[in-house]
Amino acid sequence: MSRNAKYYILIEIILGILVIVFAALMLRGQEDDALGRVSVIVRDSDDAQWSAFKYGIRMAAQERGVEAVIVGTESILSLKEQQELMKSEIANGADAIILQPVPGKDAGEILEKTGKQVPILFVGTGLPEEETKVSAAVIEADPYALGAALAEELLEDYQGNLEDKTLGVVSLTTDSQMTASRMEGFQEVLKNTGVDLLWCVSGNFEEGETEYLGAQPEVDFIAALDDSSLTAVGEYADSNGLNGAVLYGIGHSTQAAYYLDKGIVECLVVPDEFSMGYQSMSEAADCLEHWFYKPQGRDVPYSVLRRETLFSQKGQEILFTMSQ
Repeated sequence: MSRNAKYYILIEIILGILVIVFAALMLRGQEDDALGRVSVIVRDSDDAQWSAFKYGIRMAAQERGVEAVIVGTESILSLKEQQELMKSEIANGADAIILQPVPGKDAGEILEKTGKQVPILFVGTGLPEEETKVSAAVIEADPYALGAALAEELLEDYQGNLEDKTLGVVSLTTDSQMTASRMEGFQEVLKNTGVDLLWCVSGNFEEGETEYLGAQPEVDFIAALDDSSLTAVGEYADSNGLNGAVLYGIGHSTQAAYYLDKGIVECLVVPDEFSMGYQSMSEAADCLEHWFYKPQGRDVPYSVLRRETLFSQKGQEILFTMSQ
């Protein structure tokens, strides 16, 4: 074999090796660019109350190279509908699911089966231990602490003296772990203060259902335990008034902030929904990045806003995340 032929063969071999190395690097780059797909399933996902949460989801997904899919849902989501959504998302390539769980007697069994297919992280609320064997991590603002903080603000406004005062409580539902814990914290702080809890109303408050509020006995205070309830009461009060009742609530939407600014809401306890979204997506990304990673539950912080602090630096930061 001539010397030129040997050089030619050597060059061909080197070029072949370079092509293989280049192709491997390209494939590695594609894998790095697409860490995986995470589906997010929460009730009424297009509602403004999820704006800060979705902003946190998007920010973390962008930083970690994850494809985030916010699943469109209705204001009322049944356990069966949630199950079908999870099946559909997994069939469409979801590698992990961030879920606001719907309570129910079969919830544990359903989530246990799904959890064997893809990692599941709970947001906003967990399920009672007796309902599920799934050890899913929960990313939330401590619901007991939120309820307690709301009651403490009420007590502070009246120097701890609520003797002979009356109270009504509004919530979206009575069967969720979140509502139960918030109510427990709220009542524990108000125990032995002399306030009389006259009524509790729950519902999605759509299509005129806020009229139920007008049918309740007059009270001195109304406490709304979630954003949906707070904005429903705020809307009702804006049109009909509350017969002198002072409204306190837990909320995290621009509508809730609007009613605070307008003076309809006296005090707003705001869970950090941006952190909830950001941390839940970060945990999901860790699950995709590390095969045996076990997601960690986390408590996100909360803030207390008054009308006079709404446009403080802290208030503006909160409003910014709400409006994204």
